[in-house]
Amino acid sequence: MHTPSPAPEYRMHHVVDVLAPLWTSWTLETLRESGPLRSPQLSTAMPWLNTGTLHQVLQRMRSSDLLTKPERGCYAASALGQDAHGVHRALASWHARHFEVGATTRRRPDRVEDALARLRGKGTLDVLTALEEHGPLRPGALREATGLATGSFHYRTQQLLEDGLVTRLGSDQRSAYTLTPAARQLTPVYTELHDFGRRSQTAANEHSAVASRAHAARQHSPAAPRATRLFSHPDQPPPRVPAHVTALSHPARTR
Repeated sequence: MHTPSPAPEYRMHHVVDVLAPLWTSWTLETLRESGPLRSPQLSTAMPWLNTGTLHQVLQRMRSSDLLTKPERGCYAASALGQDAHGVHRALASWHARHFEVGATTRRRPDRVEDALARLRGKGTLDVLTALEEHGPLRPGALREATGLATGSFHYRTQQLLEDGLVTRLGSDQRSAYTLTPAARQLTPVYTELHDFGRRSQTAANEHSAVASRAHAARQHSPAAPRATRLFSHPDQPPPRVPAHVTALSHPARTR
């Protein structure tokens, strides 16, 4: 489970937070298979979502630059959304090998969302990375390596034990933690997450540059409203809300 270099940890956290929210994978896979669709068509393709929930999913995914609207009322995967296909393929393959026994009828988006749910959460990647770099660590040494607070550390390691990504080398509370075989096989997933994160950062930089040029044009336009010292502020683009703030939580897993 080696993270390609250079690979800032914030990039990995950001990618997982963008792709992990419930129904993101289903929406992207549906649009990849069927092309641009209108809201009623998406509702038909994903009948388990009510209109309100679908609207929230679409708005969140647009704010994360995963969707675009080629025409009014129509949705399509953006270039970045299409790039998520490689991540989905790696996650589904990893999940099928390690968390499914025998024949299964689970669809790929289900596998992807369950796999991402196992990787999501404060401290998850930190714990996995520390164990990959240092080998088995006792609780105190592992907590120090991750920098997590005591409560967060205990919650996260317990969740990782339940998710099958870490195990203990003994039965007492001082026993060292180590990676499971499933966690040791995350290399293809990490590679895809890293590449997607790099493209996501490039897209974000381009989006920021376009917004800055548009703001400068408005400020220098003769028609632009002049700011006064009372009750007025210079025209600014609205702040973007991080995807993880508006993300829908997975009903079957608490993170």
